Amino acid sequence: MLYLYAILESPPPQKRLPPGIGGAAPLFVESHGLVSAVSEAADAAIAPEPSQIWRHQEVVAALMEGRPVLPLRFGTVVEDSAACLRLLARHHAELSAQLDRVRHCVEFALRVAGLPELPDPDPSSNLAGPGPGTSHLRTLVRRERGWPTSSAAFPHDMLSAHAASRLLWARSPSQPDLRASFLVQRRSASAFLDDVGTLQRLRPDLGITVTGPWPPYSFSDPDLSGGRE
Repeated sequence: MLYLYAILESPPPQKRLPPGIGGAAPLFVESHGLVSAVSEAADAAIAPEPSQIWRHQEVVAALMEGRPVLPLRFGTVVEDSAACLRLLARHHAELSAQLDRVRHCVEFALRVAGLPELPDPDPSSNLAGPGPGTSHLRTLVRRERGWPTSSAAFPHDMLSAHAASRLLWARSPSQPDLRASFLVQRRSASAFLDDVGTLQRLRPDLGITVTGPWPPYSFSDPDLSGGRE
């Protein structure tokens, strides 16, 4: 089995990467102008232990230095190098387009606590209950489902001015905090954080926190992350 960390453009980086899953430095599989960073894995199931997750994140962060990267979710595996080559070839156009989308960008995660509680979801709604992709933060929420529509309620529009893209995650009675992920150009990162600081001062009644910069996990399509063939 091969464990996959991320997709990037050819050529692969020349510098030595930090130890990955299993403790060895990652290897590279290259095809159609794309590269996947991989490690050999003895099992298809990689336990999500903190040390393993940390290694995954360290490898992705190192790959991201100076180039666009599509980080893959923890635990992504394919059967062998041939399966990885087929993945790169089959999804070449989509992966290349996504790499262009995240070029020169980083991700910031915003969390807002203290907003009015939401009612229980309508069981007939397609946002109620589990569904395809919900296990990995791919359940998007419509604006009317919890993201304030007025800057009088929460002046969020100034953040969007610095974002190339934005994802809003579903609020619910069990997850009452508002969460959003912003894809931000590196050159705009300081301005984005300054505006978060402005929001914190404007709304001291809300618990507004931001983390990052991160690799653009939320803006990499998990449907392209491979799997056993």
